Amino acid sequence: MSNRRSNTAKAGKESKSNGDVAQQLEAISAKLSKLDELEKLNRDLLGQLLKLSHRVTEVTVENRLLRQEIEDLKQERLQEEVLIKGFKLQGPEHHQEVFHKVCEVIGADVAENVKEVRPLIFKQNRKTDAVLVKFWRVGDKHQFIQRVRALKRPITPGDLNIKSMNKFVLIQDHLTPEKQRVHRLTWELCKLGLQKPWFYKGSTWVTHPETQERLRVADSKDVDELQFLLVTQGKVNTNSNLDNQ
Repeated sequence: MSNRRSNTAKAGKESKSNGDVAQQLEAISAKLSKLDELEKLNRDLLGQLLKLSHRVTEVTVENRLLRQEIEDLKQERLQEEVLIKGFKLQGPEHHQEVFHKVCEVIGADVAENVKEVRPLIFKQNRKTDAVLVKFWRVGDKHQFIQRVRALKRPITPGDLNIKSMNKFVLIQDHLTPEKQRVHRLTWELCKLGLQKPWFYKGSTWVTHPETQERLRVADSKDVDELQFLLVTQGKVNTNSNLDNQ
């Protein structure tokens, strides 16, 4: 009798144990199934994030190009204009006197090519005002600039019989503030070995430090990329020199 009870108890325990194992297996299976669902969801989310990332990149590029186009349009409105600066204007007709004196120095008679000459007073700047010269045609402006460059020396206040806190009188294209900023930042790269930039048809241009091709510097991102090239090139050249030693 006691053996029968013992066998019955053992069978009950085994049945319960088997039931527990089955429940655990079901629970594990359910968790694995849930894990598969989560992994699929993660893959779907990753795909969506990649698509979103690509779209953000596209929008960033489109926005950059749009900004460049807007800035080019602003500059186009100034394409016939030149600024003469590096001194403070003295009197209501001084801007006319300065312009005529510049024409004498560079040996150019451009009166019939000029649409307007007017003063620009910079009250917050103690060192300079400016004379704005607007030509009828872009070609006339380019010829004027070329005559200035043909001097192969800077024009000084003494050349124009004027007093100034500055050593030189600058004659340059009239640039938008952003174009002026990009041009200045590009000039600063000359310290890293960049050849002197120039301004042509509304943009700053340089000689590419690696390919030697002419390169348009459209915005500050282009300046950053140039700086990276120059710094990298400088490190390569330095390491090469050290290896040769």
